[in-house]
Amino acid sequence: MCGILGSIPSIDENVFQESLDTIAHRGPDGMGIWKDDSNVQLGHRRLSILDLSDAASQPMHFLELALIFNGEIYNYLEIRDELQKRGYDFKTQSDSEVLVKAFHCWGEACLHKLNGMWAFAIYNKSTKEIFIARDRYGVKPLYYYKKGQQFFFASELRAVHHILGASHPLDSNVLANLVRGGFDWHGGRATWLKDVYVLQAGTFLTVREGSLHESRWYQLKEKEVPKRFEDQAVMLKELLTDACNLRLRSDVPIGTCLSGGLDSSSITSLIKSQQGNYTHRSFCASFPDTPIDESGKALKLASKLNSTLDIIAVTPPGISDLEVAMNQCDGPMHALAFFPIWKLYQHIRNAGIKVTLDGQGPDEMLGGYRPVASAVQYGIRRIDPFYVWDAYATYREQGETDQVSSKRIARNALVETLKSELKRPISLRLGKQTKQKHQHPFRTNAFDEELYNEFFVSPLPGILQQYDRCSMAHGVECRMPFMDYRVVEYIFSLPIKSKVGKGYTKRVLREAMKDIVPDEIRLDKKKIGFNAPIVDWYIGPLKDWMLDIMGSKEYQMADFFDGRKLKNEFENFVTTAKPQWNDAWKFWGSVHFAWWKKNLKTQWNSPQ
Repeated sequence: MCGILGSIPSIDENVFQESLDTIAHRGPDGMGIWKDDSNVQLGHRRLSILDLSDAASQPMHFLELALIFNGEIYNYLEIRDELQKRGYDFKTQSDSEVLVKAFHCWGEACLHKLNGMWAFAIYNKSTKEIFIARDRYGVKPLYYYKKGQQFFFASELRAVHHILGASHPLDSNVLANLVRGGFDWHGGRATWLKDVYVLQAGTFLTVREGSLHESRWYQLKEKEVPKRFEDQAVMLKELLTDACNLRLRSDVPIGTCLSGGLDSSSITSLIKSQQGNYTHRSFCASFPDTPIDESGKALKLASKLNSTLDIIAVTPPGISDLEVAMNQCDGPMHALAFFPIWKLYQHIRNAGIKVTLDGQGPDEMLGGYRPVASAVQYGIRRIDPFYVWDAYATYREQGETDQVSSKRIARNALVETLKSELKRPISLRLGKQTKQKHQHPFRTNAFDEELYNEFFVSPLPGILQQYDRCSMAHGVECRMPFMDYRVVEYIFSLPIKSKVGKGYTKRVLREAMKDIVPDEIRLDKKKIGFNAPIVDWYIGPLKDWMLDIMGSKEYQMADFFDGRKLKNEFENFVTTAKPQWNDAWKFWGSVHFAWWKKNLKTQWNSPQ
């Protein structure tokens, strides 16, 4: 896990070094720059995880190839064995050496052998071609700029922005979505910088003689799954266990993030059940005296597992602490949820941990985020009233607070869906639907479609970027067993009723964790999710600071949102008797953007 930067052709050495310095936090353990005449520059900031010796530093060279790599190849030992049988020798114990020699052996086909998360670039000194690839689901980021003969790429936008300069134009469409708290742009190509793009998940690009070609190398694959629900759960447990074991390969200590919910509890419990006497440290962010605090459940689980648990109380941030976090997280964030994540990983790094296993992914694949309307629609269109009621009853039991009501959300979704379905022609309501040609295997109905979009479009791509930016701000590698491609393809291939049914979301995962995760967590229907207590913070300690930014000329006259209107809405929000979560969501993006724009040059020059 590191930070990478490249330029074709090469640019001023001081500018390149300064740009690489802007991502020093991603790799505090070392730095390397290599230049091939005037044609290419490659820069690397190293976070040492596998083979801590200098021999594993980058850029790494093998024959005509030069590699810079951000990420981890978890199955590197298996690939290394295969390469050794083909006559390759190895001088290090690193996955980087395995990767560059795998590319030498198989070319772009090596991507299909890799189980991991990555964004890497390999330059061929003979052909003058650079090959850049990103992992299947975009866990690790990569951004690039191409204009004329000039091409830049980097792990963070700030590094590219630094080269282009503070006056480089912004993309109004992306920023308009971001300042509304939107996740949508994360799943696309565009960024908030004009002509700077995201290398999409599961794609690679090549650049040679000024010509750029981008191709998709990965598509989600449908897998054969057992017919019996119990057998489906057994297979999921086997796949997830192996995903965890692969991600325990490290030459530095590993911890786990434990929120007290099903997903993180599954990871921590599986590790403990499989590794016997293996001891590790768990970390939990708590929000004292707020509706989203789950630390009590995390403490109970840690006690049963005999695991050390650090509870990090995330209290309302001081302004100086908040602005440091805003400064370190590569541009404006769509939600204030980034701050407790940043705070959590700050504590983890200070505790001497450089790698964590986290639980991202199941909500999007297994219906955790209240897709009530599409689940109800699925039951209606299959003339299955039992499933209609099952889906509605499942989502209405996800919890009640003064700020969020699952009962109200479920009821409104049910009513609106029934109204909408009654307006459809009777032939369609009776199931006489026209068959579509070339129907996507994972998007055959509204429920499948919603889960697919949650995973590949929004919100998961935004969540992955949020965790990458906040963990790497402190030089911590965040590994995600549920994002193992074998687990993802398997879960997407399961029938809907294995995902949501019998009163439970994530039904198959709950079954798979029987006798692994305590029932009080495994069967808990409440859905909280990891976030910040924004309602409590906005009406309390952050109110004056928010209003101060909203009252500034930059905010009031902003191009991408109506600053005056938002300020009025915020003033009404903080004075209402019962402020609601959904109303609070829209304020942060615009505030962070206004602050970021004003402090842009300061961010580049700040110590990392």
